[in-house]
Order: sequence, then structure tokens, then C-alpha cells
Amino acid sequence: MDLYPINAGDGRSTEELVEAGNYAWAHSQAVTANFPARQFGMGGTREIVLLGFGRQVTTEEMISEAAGMGLERPKYEDALYFGIQHPDVQLEGPVAFLHEPWEGFYGRRDCFCLWSNSGRRELGLEGFDDPWSADYRFAFVRPRREAG
Repeated sequence: MDLYPINAGDGRSTEELVEAGNYAWAHSQAVTANFPARQFGMGGTREIVLLGFGRQVTTEEMISEAAGMGLERPKYEDALYFGIQHPDVQLEGPVAFLHEPWEGFYGRRDCFCLWSNSGRRELGLEGFDDPWSADYRFAFVRPRREAG
């Protein structure tokens, strides 16, 4: 289980976050109209945990496994901040963020995925309900611990 802290909720728009990610390619639907960058509850440091099974899995399996470990589902903003602050991680293999899906083209439910194509970093949308191949890692959030 790999842990990556991100600083989120700094007031930038979705377009500004995508631009700051410095991707070679970003999906044309990664815009404020579809994914408005929310600031509530995002401020400060969030801890992203990457999980992988090394075999084909379903979204339900991954969400269930993460919940059993006490992890929370990410928000789509987590993908945008993660891509900015940990750009090399996606070069090691694709990272899917199983946030609440966005209903995309033709009713397909999509979520953000960071991957590379011939060594180029890309921000894409993948089918939330599709099976995931063995090389995918999945981003979840470790809940903040209360002081005391």
C-alpha cells in the first residue's frame, strides 16, 4: 500500500488544475462544466493510498476492499491534485480514481484516470462500470485522524 499526501482546495478552477498538471493530453470533458472544482472539505493535506490486486477486478470489488481497510472513496479533485503533485506515479502504471462517476457520452459512467502513453502523461476518463485490468492501481483516501 503506497501513501501519497496531496495539498488540495487551493481555489483553482478545473481548467487551472488541468493546466498545472502539465499533461501531454487531457480529456476534452475535464472542464468546470462537468467537474467544478469544489473547495469545501478539500482544504489542507489529504492522504491518497494506492491499492492494486494484480488481476482483473471490478469497481465494486475495489470499493469493497478499500472500505474494509477503512479507506474512503476519492473525490474527482483528488485526481487533479494528485497529477500535479505526484506526476511520475502514473508513468509506473495507470491510476484510477473511483469517485462518484460522471455520466458521460451515451450514458456511460466515467471516472478520472491518470496514465501514460509512450512515456507521455495523460488525464483521461474511463468507464466506471467496466472491468479493470491487472495493471491498474486505485486511489482511495485515508481518513483524517482526530487529534487527541
